[in-house]
Amino acid sequence: MRSEFDTVIVGSGVAGITVAKQLLERNRSASILMLEAGPEVEAKNRRYWWDYVVNDRKPYAFTYDQPGENRSIGNTNYLIEGTRVNAYGGSTMHWGGWCLRYKPEDFELYSRTGEGGDWPFSYDHLEPYYCLAEEYLSVCGDASEDWMPRSKPYPRPPFYWTAADQEMIDAFEELGIKPGKMPIARYRKCMTTGTCKYCPIGARFNAQYINDELRADSRHSGFEIRCNSAASQILTRSKQSISGVRYVDAKTGDEHEVFAQTVVLASGAYEVPKLLLVSTPAEWPNGIGNDLDLVGRYVVSHSMLKVRGESVRNDEHWFQEYDFPTLMSRSYDTPEMQKDGKIFIFKNRALPNIDIAGLMIQGLSRSEIEAAVGGPRLQEVQAFLEEKGRYENRLTLAPGRNRFGLPRMKIDFNRTPAGRAAGQDRLNLLEKVIECMGYKVVYKALEDPGGHHTTGTCRMGVSPEIGVTDGDMKVHGTDNLYVCSNAAFPTGSAVNPTLTLAAMALRLGNHLASRSGGATFTQGGSDA
Repeated sequence: MRSEFDTVIVGSGVAGITVAKQLLERNRSASILMLEAGPEVEAKNRRYWWDYVVNDRKPYAFTYDQPGENRSIGNTNYLIEGTRVNAYGGSTMHWGGWCLRYKPEDFELYSRTGEGGDWPFSYDHLEPYYCLAEEYLSVCGDASEDWMPRSKPYPRPPFYWTAADQEMIDAFEELGIKPGKMPIARYRKCMTTGTCKYCPIGARFNAQYINDELRADSRHSGFEIRCNSAASQILTRSKQSISGVRYVDAKTGDEHEVFAQTVVLASGAYEVPKLLLVSTPAEWPNGIGNDLDLVGRYVVSHSMLKVRGESVRNDEHWFQEYDFPTLMSRSYDTPEMQKDGKIFIFKNRALPNIDIAGLMIQGLSRSEIEAAVGGPRLQEVQAFLEEKGRYENRLTLAPGRNRFGLPRMKIDFNRTPAGRAAGQDRLNLLEKVIECMGYKVVYKALEDPGGHHTTGTCRMGVSPEIGVTDGDMKVHGTDNLYVCSNAAFPTGSAVNPTLTLAAMALRLGNHLASRSGGATFTQGGSDA
């Protein structure tokens, strides 16, 4: 089994495979090893899809973090279970495909508010990579919307609002909230089955598809993916020079060492800091990159705000057509809201909804089903609340390893009184939307933060005193160790991070190509 490579990439999600694709675009025979701790779960399997449609059985659910594997120890419960897929292709197997850019002020959070962190570069610097990322992920969006500066339109037209969106659109406009269309990553033709968490035709971008295509290309003789292979330690030649990675084969229990000129950690905001912390050569006694105790610090997440309303009847027989929202707004995602917490607003992707198939399975008659569909009707407006990185909020190691051989962890996340007050204030804004629609509020909550969008645990900074990684996502103090992950983000913004991660992966690919004198990546899409 081969043990020497040009590049070793830890993690097979969108970040890792984007870097691999670029390196192979530059040199088809480049030797690249990708290590994935989880198993391979087949995509576009009709049997799996029917299990999901009928029984809500997700074929990758067994890879989720399970209760008891990790611990939340702060004053605010941190939701870990069910938030990420530990498998080939990573969490793009279950993501909703929402693709939103961060805004210019998100790159200047500390300068503007005195809290959180600044990025080592501006929005304008990353903007061309956003354009490439939107092409790469095949994003559908409305180019006429002016939420932020952009040099190119979206590559695909937007999904238009549904009939069930209209009453919330009317409430938005009455309250001075600008309605917008949700940008969605659509890899191929979407048939709107409403089952995006397991698409039967591969219409939503999934890193698996890129992995499969790269593996199937006979020109890529040096490209290899090893699943069920949990990285257990980063190997060093010296303090500055990384030599490779040690990993454990989950099927045999055997340890292996692989060596490379460049190592890229692309395994997410949990696994990257854990791997750095467990790697304690003599030169790095507290973990690689952790001389100043910053690895695992500044955990940032999104908390969900929800206000649900109920009306007496659903005479129009409305139900949500897709498994993603089409209506959103960034009217409260502004510099003026940044100090106390910006929010990104969207309509609940699942409401209004009646489980007609479930009613049929229960044996209800047509008239009984008609009555159920006719009312009452639920609508819900939701938002992500921007939270700022705080030194005290951190990830640390816990004793033992999980089913995949990965270290267990503790998340110490503490919400401040000011943070709770900001959340309540934003809830009041959302409540006005539901009331303007003429609905009775039946649920209102600032929910616990979750691990879906965790960022910050190895954040970028212009110096080692500020961050674990530099502006190129290279670990300070090393020559060839990179973090291509949400972990490197100094801020979490109010919107989903995947598009920004794809843009950063494209940027890193350009950087690595320039280091080796190769051509840079200029074309997006799977057929490049």
